[in-house]
Amino acid sequence: MRKTKGKAVLRTLSLAALGLAVGSAAAAPTSLGADGWASVGTNNLGQAGTTGGQGALAVKTYTVRNRNQLIQALYGNSATIKADGSFSGTLDNSRKIIYVAGTISLNMNQALVEQTADDHLVAANAGSSTCAGYGFASHDAWWNAYLAAYKPPYATLPSGPAESARACGANQQRRITRLNVPSNTSLIGVGATAKIIHGTLMLSGGGYATPVDNIVIRNIAFEDAFDFFPQWDPTDSGGRWNSAYDNVSVQHATHVWIDHCTFSDGDRTDDKFPSVWAAPYDAAAYEVQHHDGLVDVTNSANYVTLSYNHFHDHNKTTLIGGSDSASLSDSYPGVLKTTLHHNFYQNVVQRQPRARYGMVHIYSNYYTGVNGQGVYGVPDYGWSVAWTVGQGAKIYAENNVLDITGKTPTVANKVIGASISSARVTSCAALAGMSSAYCSAYVYDTGTVLNGQSVNASEAVRSLNALVTVSATPWPSKAAPAGTPGATPASYYNYDIGATSGLAVSVPANAGVGKL
Repeated sequence: MRKTKGKAVLRTLSLAALGLAVGSAAAAPTSLGADGWASVGTNNLGQAGTTGGQGALAVKTYTVRNRNQLIQALYGNSATIKADGSFSGTLDNSRKIIYVAGTISLNMNQALVEQTADDHLVAANAGSSTCAGYGFASHDAWWNAYLAAYKPPYATLPSGPAESARACGANQQRRITRLNVPSNTSLIGVGATAKIIHGTLMLSGGGYATPVDNIVIRNIAFEDAFDFFPQWDPTDSGGRWNSAYDNVSVQHATHVWIDHCTFSDGDRTDDKFPSVWAAPYDAAAYEVQHHDGLVDVTNSANYVTLSYNHFHDHNKTTLIGGSDSASLSDSYPGVLKTTLHHNFYQNVVQRQPRARYGMVHIYSNYYTGVNGQGVYGVPDYGWSVAWTVGQGAKIYAENNVLDITGKTPTVANKVIGASISSARVTSCAALAGMSSAYCSAYVYDTGTVLNGQSVNASEAVRSLNALVTVSATPWPSKAAPAGTPGATPASYYNYDIGATSGLAVSVPANAGVGKL
């Protein structure tokens, strides 16, 4: 049955009733092998680095083929799934390995029927006191009213019935499409066809002091975390349409390894949703966003490695650090330690990554795209910039190769950009245990190749913003974290950088799903 009238019926579904393979023989690779920052430190099990569910008991080894099965595996059969697809329960933090087989949509109700925008805004909320009374019979009717009330150049934050209806529909979508992943979990795709679409995996604990820990995600394609209810925000960078969902969101999470996955917008690419704008806003720059990040690392996440992934056909790829304003619990230099290596970036616009705070290692990645004007070039996602040095970032980049066609790209603003405020450095340095050096942006690159030519991104970014310090040792040391940075990635972990000469072939050949 597609829609349920009246009060939703609570129902607990057992693993056996779902047809879930419990204790089945492992048909895919194990979770071992995390490197980079994900290999540093001790996880909650007392093991070195990131091991995920390695060593799980047979009864905690699952093969899942749909959303209901995935939920129950994450919750250890304690989840209660309502008719509309929302659910509750206690996440299972014991060691578990979950094999993903085939395509799983997260935007489904209990009956495993794909939900539409109307389902979230109208049908699923019929009779709900929080959503009744707005008077919109359909998503289209709401959207037309929202545009009439708030489209650019509307200059204040939206409020009123259309905004309240948007928030209500967004809340319903969020309840359905966001799934939390508990500690000590390995999610591993089977073969070359494992896919999770239309939702977000949340790697999110209870805050800085109680993070989720020790998670491995490998060999899965993630597509189209689509937001039906984007919001116009005139306070964001002079005005932006913002969406709410990443494919994978890493926040308040430690020891995370995401490896050999593929990320994209799927079939609902941004060009299918035209800009809504009015002067003085620019049509291309202010397109309606229905996708946020592919993998974002924010809110005190730490010890994260993204390796051998394929990122393609998307705008905002990876954000490291969710705010320019430092705090002792979220964005500050003591966390957000992230390694990105041997990833293939193809036709993505920006944030490859955009880093605020943290100690970020970017090595042996391959980037390709078309430098277009505005957001859309040829193909649909025109190149803007690879790396952006944000507030307090500590970037160390080695042997990365960029092949960018179209309009001749410059190093400044096309390979690397900067966004830093001296006032925020000062406010960060005033926090307990901080310092100006600890809160400032440092960067170093070596072996950067743009269209076959060696380039110096460090000097280019310094020409953009004098607040960036170029140093061959840009990372804080273990002995004096608040002192002047004097360390490199090799001070913390071992790695094999390799040469740049073969990256254009070897990275695409080995990155992404189905290539373990």
